[in-house]
Amino acid sequence: MRNLKLKGLKYVKGKYQLFDDRFVFFPPQLIDILSSIYGEGVKSLLVWLGKKAGWNLIQSWDDHLNPKTLNDLISQICNILSNHGWGKFVPRQISEDLILIDLYHNITTELENKSKYICYFITGLLTGFGEYALYRVNVTESNCCLETDKLEACEFKIEKII
Repeated sequence: MRNLKLKGLKYVKGKYQLFDDRFVFFPPQLIDILSSIYGEGVKSLLVWLGKKAGWNLIQSWDDHLNPKTLNDLISQICNILSNHGWGKFVPRQISEDLILIDLYHNITTELENKSKYICYFITGLLTGFGEYALYRVNVTESNCCLETDKLEACEFKIEKII
């Protein structure tokens, strides 16, 4: 397999390295399994796991990304996340108090069992990034393409807590 054309991502001898951290693809079916075991109780676990993953990833990536501005940081994060398979992350609005990110082609829409559980993990993932960028944040999915068929994308709102 040849190296993917993503800054910092290398594939050697069956291992993916992203900025010198080993990267493991996370199958979304694991989230389905957790949700079948714990039901709605899994929401807080998925948000927490996503938050820890997001925070750890951005802490190590920031040194390698060398963003000049908040816009640059968010654009690079969205580019990297879009290559993870969760969907295409597109920043729509970026300010010091509010970041809006649209998620097109949410992986949930491709799964046999469409559910909000993957959205909970993504909310956590964006919370980890948001807290790194803006310190204290509240992340909500303000529009969901699973709940409203007419929508092309899910909208995630990252609001700074003052």
